[in-house]
Amino acid sequence: MTARTFNTGVLDFAPRLRAFIRRRVRNDTLADDLVQETLLKVYRSRATLRDDTKLEAWLYQIARGTIIDHHRRQHPTEELPAAIAGESPDETAAMRARVMVSMRKFLEELPAAYREPVRLAELEGLPLARIALRLDLSLTAVKSRVRRGRAMLRKKLQACCRFEFDRLGQVIGYERRQLLCCEN
Repeated sequence: MTARTFNTGVLDFAPRLRAFIRRRVRNDTLADDLVQETLLKVYRSRATLRDDTKLEAWLYQIARGTIIDHHRRQHPTEELPAAIAGESPDETAAMRARVMVSMRKFLEELPAAYREPVRLAELEGLPLARIALRLDLSLTAVKSRVRRGRAMLRKKLQACCRFEFDRLGQVIGYERRQLLCCEN
Protein backbone atom coordinates (compact mmCIF):
# COMPACT_ATOMS: atom_id res chain seq x y z
CA MET A 1 0.00 0.00 0.00
CA THR A 2 1.45 3.36 -0.97
CA ALA A 3 1.80 6.11 1.60
CA ARG A 4 -0.85 8.17 -0.20
CA THR A 5 -3.34 5.27 -0.25
CA PHE A 6 -2.64 4.57 3.42
CA ASN A 7 -3.13 8.24 4.36
CA THR A 8 -6.34 8.47 2.36
CA GLY A 9 -7.69 5.26 3.91
CA VAL A 10 -6.91 6.41 7.44
CA LEU A 11 -8.33 9.90 6.90
CA ASP A 12 -11.49 8.54 5.28
CA PHE A 13 -11.94 6.20 8.24
CA ALA A 14 -11.24 8.82 10.95
CA PRO A 15 -14.91 9.85 11.49
CA ARG A 16 -15.94 6.22 12.08
CA LEU A 17 -12.95 5.79 14.37
CA ARG A 18 -14.08 8.81 16.38
CA ALA A 19 -17.64 7.45 16.61
CA PHE A 20 -16.27 4.09 17.76
CA ILE A 21 -14.20 5.73 20.49
CA ARG A 22 -16.97 8.19 21.44
CA ARG A 23 -19.42 5.34 22.09
CA ARG A 24 -16.97 3.91 24.60
CA VAL A 25 -15.85 7.00 26.50
CA ARG A 26 -19.00 9.18 26.57
CA ASN A 27 -17.06 12.45 26.50
CA ASP A 28 -16.43 14.49 23.33
CA THR A 29 -13.18 16.08 24.46
CA LEU A 30 -11.75 12.79 25.68
CA ALA A 31 -12.86 11.07 22.48
CA ASP A 32 -11.05 13.70 20.40
CA ASP A 33 -7.90 13.23 22.49
CA LEU A 34 -8.06 9.46 22.14
CA VAL A 35 -8.63 9.70 18.38
CA GLN A 36 -5.55 11.87 18.11
CA GLU A 37 -3.55 9.42 20.23
CA THR A 38 -4.85 6.53 18.11
CA LEU A 39 -3.88 8.26 14.87
CA LEU A 40 -0.38 8.89 16.22
CA LYS A 41 -0.07 5.18 17.03
CA VAL A 42 -1.42 4.31 13.59
CA TYR A 43 1.17 6.38 11.77
CA ARG A 44 4.01 5.25 14.03
CA SER A 45 3.15 1.57 13.58
CA ARG A 46 2.23 1.66 9.89
CA ALA A 47 4.87 -0.97 9.13
CA THR A 48 2.99 -3.52 11.27
CA LEU A 49 0.00 -3.53 8.90
CA ARG A 50 0.58 -6.87 7.17
CA ASP A 51 -2.55 -7.08 5.04
CA ASP A 52 -3.69 -3.90 3.31
CA THR A 53 -7.21 -5.28 2.91
CA LYS A 54 -7.64 -5.36 6.70
CA LEU A 55 -6.93 -1.70 7.35
CA GLU A 56 -10.24 -1.14 9.17
CA ALA A 57 -9.78 -4.09 11.51
CA TRP A 58 -6.23 -2.93 12.23
CA LEU A 59 -7.46 0.60 13.01
CA TYR A 60 -10.18 -0.72 15.35
CA GLN A 61 -7.60 -2.88 17.12
CA ILE A 62 -5.33 0.11 17.74
CA ALA A 63 -8.29 2.25 18.86
CA ARG A 64 -9.45 -0.44 21.29
CA GLY A 65 -5.92 -0.66 22.71
CA THR A 66 -5.76 3.12 23.09
CA ILE A 67 -9.06 3.14 25.01
CA ILE A 68 -7.86 0.34 27.29
CA ASP A 69 -4.52 2.10 27.87
CA HIS A 70 -6.36 5.31 28.78
CA HIS A 71 -8.62 3.51 31.22
CA ARG A 72 -5.70 1.74 32.86
CA ARG A 73 -3.84 5.05 33.25
CA GLN A 74 -6.88 6.66 34.89
CA HIS A 75 -7.96 3.70 37.05
CA PRO A 76 -4.95 1.37 37.41
CA THR A 77 -6.47 -0.84 40.12
CA GLU A 78 -9.99 -1.17 38.71
CA GLU A 79 -11.26 -3.83 36.36
CA LEU A 80 -12.08 -2.65 32.84
CA PRO A 81 -15.72 -1.65 32.31
CA ALA A 82 -17.74 -4.13 30.26
CA ALA A 83 -18.11 -1.65 27.39
CA ILE A 84 -14.33 -1.49 27.01
CA ALA A 85 -13.28 -4.99 27.98
CA GLY A 86 -15.22 -6.53 25.12
CA GLU A 87 -17.95 -9.09 25.01
CA SER A 88 -17.94 -12.31 26.96
CA PRO A 89 -17.68 -15.52 24.93
CA ASP A 90 -21.45 -16.01 25.36
CA GLU A 91 -22.20 -12.49 24.08
CA THR A 92 -19.85 -12.99 21.14
CA ALA A 93 -21.51 -16.30 20.28
CA ALA A 94 -24.97 -14.71 20.49
CA MET A 95 -23.86 -11.81 18.28
CA ARG A 96 -22.38 -14.18 15.69
CA ALA A 97 -25.59 -16.24 15.77
CA ARG A 98 -27.63 -13.09 14.95
CA VAL A 99 -25.30 -12.29 12.07
CA MET A 100 -25.57 -15.91 10.85
CA VAL A 101 -29.38 -15.66 10.78
CA SER A 102 -29.12 -12.60 8.54
CA MET A 103 -26.49 -14.28 6.38
CA ARG A 104 -28.75 -17.30 5.85
CA LYS A 105 -31.66 -15.00 4.96
CA PHE A 106 -29.50 -13.10 2.45
CA LEU A 107 -28.13 -16.37 1.08
CA GLU A 108 -31.68 -17.39 0.14
CA GLU A 109 -32.03 -14.12 -1.77
CA LEU A 110 -29.01 -14.85 -4.00
CA PRO A 111 -29.65 -15.91 -7.61
CA ALA A 112 -29.94 -19.71 -7.86
CA ALA A 113 -26.66 -20.05 -9.76
CA TYR A 114 -24.76 -18.64 -6.78
CA ARG A 115 -26.89 -19.76 -3.84
CA GLU A 116 -25.99 -23.47 -3.78
CA PRO A 117 -22.23 -23.14 -4.40
CA VAL A 118 -21.96 -20.49 -1.66
CA ARG A 119 -24.12 -22.54 0.74
CA LEU A 120 -21.99 -25.63 0.20
CA ALA A 121 -18.74 -23.68 0.61
CA GLU A 122 -19.72 -21.47 3.55
CA LEU A 123 -22.21 -23.50 5.56
CA GLU A 124 -21.10 -27.04 4.82
CA GLY A 125 -17.42 -26.21 4.42
CA LEU A 126 -16.98 -28.35 1.32
CA PRO A 127 -13.86 -27.88 -0.78
CA LEU A 128 -14.47 -26.26 -4.15
CA ALA A 129 -13.45 -29.43 -6.03
CA ARG A 130 -16.11 -31.46 -4.20
CA ILE A 131 -18.72 -28.77 -4.89
CA ALA A 132 -17.82 -28.95 -8.60
CA LEU A 133 -18.39 -32.72 -8.57
CA ARG A 134 -21.64 -32.47 -6.64
CA LEU A 135 -23.09 -29.74 -8.88
CA ASP A 136 -21.60 -31.18 -12.09
CA LEU A 137 -19.76 -27.93 -12.84
CA SER A 138 -16.18 -27.19 -13.74
CA LEU A 139 -13.88 -26.15 -10.91
CA THR A 140 -13.43 -22.77 -12.61
CA ALA A 141 -17.20 -22.22 -12.69
CA VAL A 142 -17.52 -23.10 -9.01
CA LYS A 143 -14.67 -20.78 -8.05
CA SER A 144 -16.27 -17.96 -9.99
CA ARG A 145 -19.76 -18.55 -8.58
CA VAL A 146 -18.53 -18.82 -5.00
CA ARG A 147 -16.43 -15.67 -5.35
CA ARG A 148 -19.28 -13.69 -6.93
CA GLY A 149 -21.85 -15.10 -4.51
CA ARG A 150 -19.68 -14.19 -1.52
CA ALA A 151 -19.31 -10.67 -2.91
CA MET A 152 -23.11 -10.36 -3.26
CA LEU A 153 -23.59 -11.72 0.26
CA ARG A 154 -20.95 -9.36 1.66
CA LYS A 155 -22.66 -6.41 -0.05
CA LYS A 156 -26.03 -7.34 1.48
CA LEU A 157 -24.51 -7.80 4.94
CA GLN A 158 -22.63 -4.51 4.75
CA ALA A 159 -25.81 -2.71 3.70
CA CYS A 160 -27.45 -4.22 6.79
CA CYS A 161 -24.69 -3.60 9.34
CA ARG A 162 -21.27 -2.04 9.87
CA PHE A 163 -18.98 -4.75 11.20
CA GLU A 164 -15.89 -4.69 13.42
CA PHE A 165 -13.34 -7.46 12.94
CA ASP A 166 -10.46 -8.78 14.99
CA ARG A 167 -7.02 -9.34 13.49
CA LEU A 168 -8.09 -12.81 12.28
CA GLY A 169 -11.06 -11.41 10.39
CA GLN A 170 -13.63 -12.70 12.90
CA VAL A 171 -16.64 -10.49 13.58
CA ILE A 172 -16.28 -8.95 17.05
CA GLY A 173 -18.97 -6.31 16.83
CA TYR A 174 -21.54 -4.72 14.60
CA GLU A 175 -23.82 -1.75 14.38
CA ARG A 176 -27.10 -2.09 12.55
CA ARG A 177 -27.78 0.21 9.62
CA GLN A 178 -31.28 -1.14 9.06
CA LEU A 179 -33.84 -1.76 11.76
CA LEU A 180 -34.60 -5.44 11.14
CA CYS A 181 -31.12 -6.70 10.29
CA CYS A 182 -28.99 -9.05 12.37
CA GLU A 183 -31.87 -10.05 14.62
CA ASN A 184 -33.15 -13.45 15.66
